[in-house]
Amino acid sequence: MAMRDVLKAGAERLLVASGAPGRRIRGGASGTVILSYHNVVPRGESAVGDRSLHIDQARFGAHLDRLLDTHDVVPLSAVEPGGAVSTGRPRAVVTFDDAYVGTVTAGFEELARRELPATVFVPPGLLGAEGFWWDRLAPGGEGLAESARNHALDALGGRHREVLDWAAAQGMPLADLPPHATPASFPVLARAVARGRFSVGSHTWTHVNLAGVPLDEAVAEMRRGHAWLGEEACDLPGVDWIAYPYGRSSAEVEAAAAAVARWAVRVEGGAAEVRGRWVAADHRLPRINVPAGLSPDGLTLRLAGLR
Repeated sequence: MAMRDVLKAGAERLLVASGAPGRRIRGGASGTVILSYHNVVPRGESAVGDRSLHIDQARFGAHLDRLLDTHDVVPLSAVEPGGAVSTGRPRAVVTFDDAYVGTVTAGFEELARRELPATVFVPPGLLGAEGFWWDRLAPGGEGLAESARNHALDALGGRHREVLDWAAAQGMPLADLPPHATPASFPVLARAVARGRFSVGSHTWTHVNLAGVPLDEAVAEMRRGHAWLGEEACDLPGVDWIAYPYGRSSAEVEAAAAAVARWAVRVEGGAAEVRGRWVAADHRLPRINVPAGLSPDGLTLRLAGLR
């Protein structure tokens, strides 16, 4: 661990030990929070791809234990924006994007061990794929250069196949990924969801950047992804929510989402409900991003609105 990381961890530990973050949380700083994870790397495996998205199983378990110290972990189906709010301890919802194999194996294992619920937002058109473009193109696990990532998201709309074709034309290498870092197949996802207190939500059909494609394409992606919940996934517990891919949306996208699903979330930080007040409109509710490198102390600080 670099000296900078050691100093940062020490500072986080001291701040949490001071009791100030806990007092902020109990005082209503995080009445209802929706946490956003991606993949969980099983014990004995190594993180690959865009490593910011792939949290170690042991650390994920430590996050859950820390979360239980301060919050009641509730299913997303218990959250009704504009309606019921937290009246006792703060509430937390655990969500995942993308339906990685590691999520529905190692991640669900940690949740089931603690009898906790979670929701995974699924892009059905990519289930069983060889890997997401951002992982296959991540050199050394550091993620794409900003210029390449911006081109993929903006010029190419985050369209999976188009990004991979463009990368191949540029001579960029495509990594082969271990199973845990790839999207689950539908049978694997269905078996995992059936084993615990888990549900599925919509993450569009093929994980496009809704704010970077024409509105009609964005609407079709949302409709097709959400329809999957009541068709192929009809035997699985589903929630009437959409999670915007890449955390990106626009006023036009959010208005269109209102005709597709009851609620929608985007990654922009902060609690969804504070002291009985929902902080945003029903189709732009915030989620707190949880990167793989965040320590349990860092999670506490983030929940307290201090990081």
